[in-house]
Amino acid sequence: MNQIIDQTYRVAIYLRLSKDDGDFSLSGGGKTESNSIHNQRELLMNYLAGHPEMALVGEYKDDGYTGTNFDRPDFQRMMMDIRKGLINCVIVKDLSRFGRDYIDCGKYIEKLFPKLRVRFIAVNDHYDTANQGHADSLLVPFKNLINDSYSRDISIKVRSNLAVKRQQGECISNFAVYGYRKDPENKNRLLIDNYAASIVRDIFRWKIDGYSPNAIAERLNLAGVLSPMEYKQSQGISFETSFKKSSVAEWSHVAVRRILKNEIYTGVMVQGKRTTPNYKTKTQILKDESEWVRIAGTHEAIITRTDFELVQRLMQEDTRACSTDTAVHPLSGRLFCADCGAPLVRKTVSSRGKKYIYYICGSYKNDSSSCTQHRIKEELLHSTVLVAIQQQVALLLDMEQALKKVKSSTWEEAELRKINQSIEIQEQIVERNNSLRMGVYEDLQAGILSKEEYASLKEDFSARIAAARQAIGQLQSRRSAIQDGLGEQKNWLEQFRQFAEVKELSRKLVVSMIDRVSISNRNEIAVEFCHKDQFQCILEFLEEQKTAAKRKENLTLLPRLEAV
Repeated sequence: MNQIIDQTYRVAIYLRLSKDDGDFSLSGGGKTESNSIHNQRELLMNYLAGHPEMALVGEYKDDGYTGTNFDRPDFQRMMMDIRKGLINCVIVKDLSRFGRDYIDCGKYIEKLFPKLRVRFIAVNDHYDTANQGHADSLLVPFKNLINDSYSRDISIKVRSNLAVKRQQGECISNFAVYGYRKDPENKNRLLIDNYAASIVRDIFRWKIDGYSPNAIAERLNLAGVLSPMEYKQSQGISFETSFKKSSVAEWSHVAVRRILKNEIYTGVMVQGKRTTPNYKTKTQILKDESEWVRIAGTHEAIITRTDFELVQRLMQEDTRACSTDTAVHPLSGRLFCADCGAPLVRKTVSSRGKKYIYYICGSYKNDSSSCTQHRIKEELLHSTVLVAIQQQVALLLDMEQALKKVKSSTWEEAELRKINQSIEIQEQIVERNNSLRMGVYEDLQAGILSKEEYASLKEDFSARIAAARQAIGQLQSRRSAIQDGLGEQKNWLEQFRQFAEVKELSRKLVVSMIDRVSISNRNEIAVEFCHKDQFQCILEFLEEQKTAAKRKENLTLLPRLEAV
């Protein structure tokens, strides 16, 4: 004991508190550290006051860091100072403040510190490596094990609580996505940020108009629009990201794509995309899309489902603008050869000061033996497609007027019923094949099936499940498109009124109306329109209503004829 007192120790006091431990504050103002950190400091300073052989060299503080690992900035700084010989004594409030990982705590206390000749003291646990008995050497591993178990229990509770919040559609992220803000009265609810939402609408509109994500980013930067990170910081939000490459973060094609692909702008809360293997490993793992939690109607939409689905289609198409243009051409990605199916290629030729633009089969351009030589002028193609669209719009508006005359029921209601029934059938297929897939696994374990038979059956059931889920996705898109129309115009067909007086071809007009344009070697042009299934269902619905009205009329006339 006298040996301990006679030696002077160069002391580091280590303080730690995780977000799950107590009163850690995330607010930008007010407290800069937790009250518990303050209490730890007071306790340790009082301890040092009663030990004159100890000289305080430095304080090391990790406020807001978990104890399940030792990847903490100030802890690592302390270890560097220990290896430099600046410190030979570490004091903590108790073993749980040092760490909660059973194995790593034992490694530091029982192996690394003795090797580096560092004295370790846990005040409240009455543990001191310079004055420990046999009972202490047995007690410490048990306490570390209890602290480890505590972390595991806390992790399970936190994960369970977050899962419940996700299922209830509550926003559990620290920050609201660009375009929204946290409700001051309910941090788990999103409200529209009017300014940022207007930028989001512009981004989607420009994409529909044919601009690439990179062109959109350049347009925003030239207009001086703050990037999502800079905008958050301008609003007083303490937000940092590893994607920042310069002193001022600018818009990039990555940021634009992230917005264009985010389903949250349609009023759907999508969470649970990533997870961690366990409470000790913080490596993020991307979960399968089928495991994501999607809750619709949790907040007000900025973008309609129709426009969102349209943009997703455009993102998948290879419709790049040429180097001299800011946007793709109106028919880009929609033109195909009717003979071989290859996309048409746009060519420009200048002669005597005039520019001639035409389209040629891409397959023939690369290999003249693969298709026939045929080309069509852009001017002729544009005018023909425009006439076809004008005729289609006129037909749609006639159908709209016919639907308005139907009083008893609307097509939208009938169509939504059919779609919901189809979705229910597909969900039953998924459930049934999931059960069958589990059944064959049990048969494999029981030795009824061989591994080869199990693999074949599992692949078959998985393929059926994937096909059913794909069908559900398509049906849900159709349902959302109809519901969007009902919500905004009370009639799904009224959304096409915007094209009633159209006089020229535009990118928005083409992507909203046309699915495919095929040109044969005789320059025959075939236009396939979007929403073919809906239009056919409307025609069938109108025919059913007409037949029902005629039957009713005949039944009304029957008593009169009998009287005569």
